[in-house]
Amino acid sequence: MRYAPDEDGNFGGQTGYGYVSFEKFVDACNRINAGEAAVADFDKRGLPTLRNTVITTAILEAGRKSLDEKRTVAIKEEGGRLVLV
Repeated sequence: MRYAPDEDGNFGGQTGYGYVSFEKFVDACNRINAGEAAVADFDKRGLPTLRNTVITTAILEAGRKSLDEKRTVAIKEEGGRLVLV
């Protein structure tokens, strides 16, 4: 979030991560509900969809488990799914 004013002295926080991601999410939902797009269309745009973030989520979860359990946690793909071992 950017709290400093822009070059004209106006609030510039609306371009912060939270605002942009919520706006894109709502726009995507509206397009899907209107039948203008499918969920899979948004995977191709680099938006943080489940398909696009599953690997990052697995890495974060493996790191958390590794710290909690004081051991190395690996990530394997089994049958098209990511599994922590």
